[in-house]
Amino acid sequence: MPFGFDPRKLIQEDKENKKIDTDGTVWKQAQIDQEALEIANNLRRKSNIKKAFTAIDQTIREFKFEKEHGEDAYIDAKIEQNPEYRDKRLFTDEENKAYYKQSMKEMRGIMKGVKFNWATGEDILPDEEDMNENQLRLFKKGKYATIQKEYGEKPDDAPYKNMVRFASTNASEPEGEKIEWKTTDGNSSDPFAGEVGITESIYGALLSGVIKIPKGFVNLGAMIMDAANADDVVTGDPERSKVAQLERWWDNTYFGMVEAYGEEKAKETAIGKITEMLVQIYGGWKTVGTQGLKLTQKAQKIYNKAKDSVKNGSYLRTYGNKNLYEGAKKAAELNKLSKTQQFVSWAIGGGVGGAVVYKNEGIGTFGDIEMLDFIPTGLDRETRATAKDDATRMLYNKLKFSTELGFPIIPAIIGAGKVGKSILRSGKDWTYSNDATKRFLDKYLNKNLRARGPQTEEVFQAGQRMEGKMSSSEALASDYLKNFDQIIKRIANSSQEAATASGLKQGISDMIVNLIQKGRMTVKNGKVIAGSWDSKTLNTFFKSITKDLKVSKTDALALIDELNNVHGSWAEFLNNVVSGGNLNIATKEFVKLMNERIGTTLSNQYKIFGDNALRPINEYKVASDVRDEVAKIIQRQAKESGATMAKTEAREAVNSIIKNVILDPNTATPVFKFEAKGPLRDKAMTIKNIAENITGGGKFKADAKGGLIQTEADLIAFKKLFGNYANSQKVIANVTTDLANFAARDRFYNKVKLDSDALIAKGERALIYPTYNAAVKGFNANVSGVKIIEAPLELPMGLADEVYTPPLNGVFTTEDIAAGLTYGAKGALDKKTMPIWYQAAVLIPKGLVQAGKTVFGPFTHARNFSSGAITTVAMGNIFINPLAMAKAFRTAYKTIQPQLLQKNKPGLRVATDTSVPGKFRPGANTTDPDKLIPASEFTTEGGQSLYRFLLDEGMVNSSATYKELMGIIEDTQKTGFFEFVSKKMNNKLLKGFKKLGQVAQDLYIAEDDFWKVWNFAAESHRIRRAYKNAVASGKIKMADVPGGSLESVDILKLATQNVRDMLPNYAYVSPFIKGLRAAPVSNFVSWPSEIVRGSTNMTVKAMAETKDPVMARVGWERLMGMTAAWATVPPLAVWGFQQAYGFTSEKLSALKEFVPWFSADSTILPIYIDGEYKYIDFSRGYFYDTITSPIQSVINQVEANKDKPTTPMIVEGMVRAVGRFLDPFVSEAMWVGGILDIFVRKGETRSGSRVFNERDNLGTKIKKAIAHQAKIVSPGSRVQMMRLYKAITGGTIKGQDFEIPDELLGLIGARPAPLDIMKTMNITLNEFLLKNERLERGLIFEGLRKGDPVDPNDIIKQFFYANQQKYESYSELRRKIDAGGVLGYQSDIAEMFNRRKQKSDYGMLMENEFMPFTIKKSAVQSFENLKNDQAKRGLPYTNPLNDAVLDRINNMIEAMSEMPLNKKFDLNVEDFLFKPRGTIDIVIPEKAIEQNDGIKWKNISQTPPLNNTPQPVVNNMQMAQKNPITNLTSTEEAVLSPTEKVIASRT
Repeated sequence: MPFGFDPRKLIQEDKENKKIDTDGTVWKQAQIDQEALEIANNLRRKSNIKKAFTAIDQTIREFKFEKEHGEDAYIDAKIEQNPEYRDKRLFTDEENKAYYKQSMKEMRGIMKGVKFNWATGEDILPDEEDMNENQLRLFKKGKYATIQKEYGEKPDDAPYKNMVRFASTNASEPEGEKIEWKTTDGNSSDPFAGEVGITESIYGALLSGVIKIPKGFVNLGAMIMDAANADDVVTGDPERSKVAQLERWWDNTYFGMVEAYGEEKAKETAIGKITEMLVQIYGGWKTVGTQGLKLTQKAQKIYNKAKDSVKNGSYLRTYGNKNLYEGAKKAAELNKLSKTQQFVSWAIGGGVGGAVVYKNEGIGTFGDIEMLDFIPTGLDRETRATAKDDATRMLYNKLKFSTELGFPIIPAIIGAGKVGKSILRSGKDWTYSNDATKRFLDKYLNKNLRARGPQTEEVFQAGQRMEGKMSSSEALASDYLKNFDQIIKRIANSSQEAATASGLKQGISDMIVNLIQKGRMTVKNGKVIAGSWDSKTLNTFFKSITKDLKVSKTDALALIDELNNVHGSWAEFLNNVVSGGNLNIATKEFVKLMNERIGTTLSNQYKIFGDNALRPINEYKVASDVRDEVAKIIQRQAKESGATMAKTEAREAVNSIIKNVILDPNTATPVFKFEAKGPLRDKAMTIKNIAENITGGGKFKADAKGGLIQTEADLIAFKKLFGNYANSQKVIANVTTDLANFAARDRFYNKVKLDSDALIAKGERALIYPTYNAAVKGFNANVSGVKIIEAPLELPMGLADEVYTPPLNGVFTTEDIAAGLTYGAKGALDKKTMPIWYQAAVLIPKGLVQAGKTVFGPFTHARNFSSGAITTVAMGNIFINPLAMAKAFRTAYKTIQPQLLQKNKPGLRVATDTSVPGKFRPGANTTDPDKLIPASEFTTEGGQSLYRFLLDEGMVNSSATYKELMGIIEDTQKTGFFEFVSKKMNNKLLKGFKKLGQVAQDLYIAEDDFWKVWNFAAESHRIRRAYKNAVASGKIKMADVPGGSLESVDILKLATQNVRDMLPNYAYVSPFIKGLRAAPVSNFVSWPSEIVRGSTNMTVKAMAETKDPVMARVGWERLMGMTAAWATVPPLAVWGFQQAYGFTSEKLSALKEFVPWFSADSTILPIYIDGEYKYIDFSRGYFYDTITSPIQSVINQVEANKDKPTTPMIVEGMVRAVGRFLDPFVSEAMWVGGILDIFVRKGETRSGSRVFNERDNLGTKIKKAIAHQAKIVSPGSRVQMMRLYKAITGGTIKGQDFEIPDELLGLIGARPAPLDIMKTMNITLNEFLLKNERLERGLIFEGLRKGDPVDPNDIIKQFFYANQQKYESYSELRRKIDAGGVLGYQSDIAEMFNRRKQKSDYGMLMENEFMPFTIKKSAVQSFENLKNDQAKRGLPYTNPLNDAVLDRINNMIEAMSEMPLNKKFDLNVEDFLFKPRGTIDIVIPEKAIEQNDGIKWKNISQTPPLNNTPQPVVNNMQMAQKNPITNLTSTEEAVLSPTEKVIASRT
C-alpha cells in the first residue's frame, strides 16, 4: 500500500542524525581532550622550565652557603633539608673516593638515546631493550622496576611529616610545580634560602629585557588589532582580545617562562629594574629606532636634492659630467643634513624606537613626576572595561612614551655625545670658530671649566713643565742644604764647647760663601764644566777651617766634595741654556758673566726681612750713620732736581723706607717707595727696586739722570740700610734656583716655538706668527673677535738683550696667549687681589678653619692616606703581579718626602734635561759620564732623583686640597696676617709649634704623593709590558716603542701623564673652581672637581686603550678596575656587612630610615652588636664618593619605590644626586655656617638641631653660641680626639658611651656611628605632634583673617594644601613605624604612643588610614566674629566660611579619608573649587562613562538656549542601578578616580 512517506527513510534519517550527534559529541570531546592535553603539556613545559631554574638557583645558593659557612655547616644544612643525604664525614677518605667513583660510573651513558619533546615538555626514553644498565637503574625499568613505579603510587614522605607543603600558584597545577617547604611555625626550612643578589638581578634583567624586545613588536600589533576590534569585547577576554591571546600564548612559551623568571629576579633590586629598562630602550633604538633614523635621513636627502633641482631647473647629474669633481662635491653638499634635519631624524628615530618598548607603563615618563604633572605625557594606568578602549589607552601611552624618547631623551643623549666628542676633538678651535654658538660656549663655559682657561693646550702644558722644573730645582737646592746641614751638625756636635756651636756655624758659613765667590765655572770643548779653585784658594780654605775652627779633615773634605757637587749641578743648568741656542754671545763670555752674577747678585740677603719674610721685622735696628748716609743721597737727588730738602725731612723719608720696604720674590731684592723731586715726580710716590741697578751679569748700572742711585757707592749704602749679608745656605739655594729657572724658561720658550712650528707643518693653526696680519688671519680675528697684540712680543728674562734673546720675542699672537707666555716666564699665576677688608673678614677665617680640619687634624691625615689606596684599583694597577706591586710599594716609600724617619737616598743621578728620547743620560757628578741609565733601574732605585723627575713632570706635590688651602693663604698676602703669625712663631716658645706645623704640611703632601708614586711605578711597568709583548708578537718593531727602547724615559713620561690625568692634581683645576676658594661659600671644591676630571679622563683613556692593539690589555684592566672601584666595592662592602650582621635588604632599608640627613643618600654599612644598631657612612671616607654618590642616590630612590614607575624615581634620585654633588660648591663655608646658625637660622643648624633654646636668656645664648662656633672651627680633630679620650677613660658625652675600636676606625673614615632607634622615633613623634601638626593646621587660614575680602576658593585651596602636608607627615611617620617594627621595636613604639595618649592615632596609622584636618567650630565662629567687627566699623564683609564652602570641604575630607598612606596624593584641588560664573558641570551619561577613553571631562561655558528651539527627545530607558550606600553605579565604581567618585555620588 502506497504511503505519502517512506518509514524506512525516516528510520534511516533518524539513524544518520543520531550518528551526526554522536560524531559531534565525540569530536567535541576530542577537542576538549586535545585542549586539556595542550594545557597539560604547557603546564608540564612550564614546570620543567621552572624546575631547571629552581635547580640552578638552588645550586648557586648552596655554593654560596658552603663558601660562606664552611663544609661542615653545608653538610648539616643538607641533612636538615634531606635526612637521607649522605654525610661524608662519617666515612674515610678512601670510602668517599670509592663512593664517588661508583656514582660517576653509574652516571655513564644515562642520556644515551634520550630525546626531548618540545611540544609536550617530556623526555622521550629509548625502548627498554635498548637501555643500558645505568639507564635501567635510573629510570627503574626491567629488574629495577618498583611496585610504586608500576602502579603509579608515590613513596611515603615520612621524613617530612612535620612539614606543610603548599604551591606557589594554585592547587590545580600538576606535580612538579615549584614547592616551598615551611615548618608548622611558618618559618622557612630551606637553610639555603636567601635574597636575590645584585648579580642575579642583573642577569635576570638582561634575560627579561632582551626577550621583551621582540615581544614589544608583537604586542604593538596586538594592540592595534584590539583597537580596531568590536566594541563589546571585554578587556582580558582570552578568546576575542588579541592582547589577551598574545599574553596567554606567550606565557606558555619557553621565552615567556624565561622572561617571567628574569623579570622576577630583576625587580628585586633597583639596579635590576634600571638595567631591564635600559635594555628595553636600547633594544628598541637599535632594532627600530636606527632604521627610522636612516629612513628619515634618506628622505631628507632626497628632499634636499629635489629642492635643489627645482631651484636650478634640473636634477643634478654626475654621469657624463665633464667636471666630476664639482659634481661629486655638489652631491656631498646635498647629502649633508642641516642641524635641524639631523635633530628631526634623531627625534623620529627615538619615537619609533619607543613604540616597541614593551613595558612603558612600568618605565614611566617625565609626565608621571608629580612636580611635572603639567607635562601632557603622564601615562594613564587605569584599565578600561573593553579591549578596544584599553588598547586605545595603551596605544596612547605608547605615543606619550615615544614622544618623550623622540624629544628630549634620544636627541639629548646623541646631542650630548656629539658635543662631548666635538669638544674633545676640536674644542681648542672654538675660540677662533666662524660659528658664533661655539665661540659663545667656549667663552662662557669651556674657558672657565677647563684647566688651561684661555690658554692653548700647548702653552699650558709647556708652562706646567716649566713650573715643574722650578719645583725640581727647589728640591735639588733643599737636598744640597740638607747635606751641608748634616755635615755642619756633625762638626758642631764634635766641638769641645757647645756654647761655641752657633759661632762655629756662622764661621763655616762665611768661609763657604767666600769659597763659592772665588770659584769659577769654565768651558771645555764647548761644554760648561764644574767650577774649580786654584790650589792657593783651596789650601787657604782647608787651613782656616781645620786649624781656626778645629774642623776635622774628613769633614773639611766632605764640605769641599759637596761644593763640587753643587757646582756640577750649576754647570749642568748652564749647559741646558747653551744647548737651547738662544745666546747672543760666546759660551765662554756667557759663563764669565754668570760667574760674576753668582759672586755678586745671587749672594745677597737682607737682615731687615728676617727669615724668609717679605716685609721688615720689628726687631731690625739700623745704625744712625747708615741712616744719615742714605738721607744724604735723597737730599742730593732733590737738589739735582732743582728742589731743596731739609736733613730732618730726608731722615723721615729714610724711616718711611725702612718701615714700608718689601722683598720682591722674583728678584730677591728690596722694593720701596719714595717721594721723588723734580721731573721724576709724575705721581705722588715713586717705586724703586734696587735690582734695576744690577745687570744680569752682576755689574752696577746707574739710574737715568735725576734718578736716586747714581753711583755704586749709593747702591752699597742702600744695601747697608737693608742689612745686606751673605749666608751660605741662602747663596746655594738662590744660585741653584736662579740657574734652574733660567734653564726652565729657556726650555719653555723653545718648546712653544717647536710646538707652533709643528702645528704649521700639519696645516693647523699656529701659536705665534711673524707679522700682525698673519696673526689676524691665522686666529680668524676679524670674525672670532680675538684680540691680537699690537706690538711685537717682548718676554722678560733677567739678562741683557745683547746676552740672551728669547726665541719668541718679535712675534705676534693673541693677548691671551701672550699673557700666558709672560706669566709663565715670570712663574706667576693670574691672581685676583681681593680688598683687604674681605681678606680679613672672609679669607683668613676660611683659611684657618680649613687648615685646622685638614693639615692639623690627625684623623684627617690617616684618612688622607688610607683613602688613596683605592686609586690603585680604579687605575687597573692592582692587576700587576705581586712582585711588581711590592717593587712599586718600595719605590713609593723610598721616594716620598718629608723623610722624617731617615734621609732618602739620592737615587741615580740623571741629566736634568729629560727631553732627549731613549734611556736617561747621566747627570752631573756621575762616576761614569758615558753610561746610559735604564728607566726601570731608575724607577726601582727611587730616591731624591726620582722625586725631582716627578716634580719636573708635575705629578707630585700637587695635592688638590692642600694646594687650595695654600691658595687661600696666598690670597691674603695683602693683610700680612699669615706672615705676622709666621714671625711670631720664631719666638723660642713657639718654634716647636712652627716646626710641628711644617711637619704636618709635609706629611699631608706625602700621604697624597705615596699613592701617586705607587701608581706611577705600576703604570710604567704595565706600559713597558705592553710594548714588550707587542714587539715579541711582531705587532710592532722596537723603533715603534716610545723613545725606541723599552727602557726609555719616554715610557716614564707616559706613566706620569696617566697619573696626572687620572688622579687629583691642583695644577689642572679650572679657573672657575679656583675662584671659588675666595668665596664665602664652598669647602675644598678642588677635590670633587678633580675627581670628576680624573674619572672622566680615566674612562676616555680606557676606552681608547681597548681599541689599541698594543695597549688593549692595559685598557681592559683599567675598565675592570674602574668597574670594581665605582660599582663593585661599595655594594660589595654593603653585602659583606649584611652577611656579617644578618641584615636583609628590608632590614637595611628600615635602618636607613633612622640615619641622619647627611647620610641619607650615602652607602650605608649596617652593624648590629649586642642589641645595638650602628652604621658606617662608607661614602664619607670613600675616595670616589663624588662619582658613586650620585649613582647611590638614584639606586636608593628606586630601591625605596620598587612598585613605582622607574623613570620618575630615577629623576627624583638624580635631583637629590645633583644637590649632593653641588653641595661642596654652593654650601656655606664651615665658619660661615656657624654664623648663619646663630644669627640667620636663629639658633638652629642646617640639620634642624638646636644651638640654643629661644627662651634661653641672653647670657646662655651667647655661651652656647660661642661653644657651637668653637666646635665648628676647632682644629686638630678636636671632636674625634675627645671621643677617643672618653672611650679610653670610660667617660661619656651627653650621655653617649664610646668604644675604642669604633673611634680608632674613625682614623680611616670608617667610624661606626650608634643609632638610638627609640630616641629618633621619639623625636619624630614630637615633631609630628608639636611642630608639624601645629604648622600644618596654621596653613588653613594663614593670611585670611585680616578683614580683607576673601575668595572662598582661597579657603578651599589652603585647606587642601594643609592636608596635603599633613598627609606627607602621616606617611613619613608610618614609614618610621614600619621601619622600627622591622628592626624589632614594634611593641616599644606602640607603648610610646600609648604613653603619649596617642593610641587612636597609632591605630589609624597601623590601619594605614589618613585622618585629615577638619574645620573646628571655633574657626567658623572666628569668621563670624570678624564679620561683626567689620560691621561695627561700617566695613562690608561677607563670611567666606559659609555652608557652601563647608560642603565642599566635607567632600574633600571624605575623599581624603579613603586615601591609603604612602601613595601618590591623587586628588586635584580643581575638582573642589567653585566654578566661575557662566560655567556648569556636565552630567556624564552612563553610556559615555562605560566608553570613557581616559580623557578627563572639562567644564564648558553655559550658553542660553535659542528661541523656539525644539525640546530634545528624552530617552526613557531605565538607568543603571546605583548602590544605595555609595550612590554609584557599578561602572562608576570601576572607572572613576576617588575625587570623581565623591562628585558623582553627590550628583
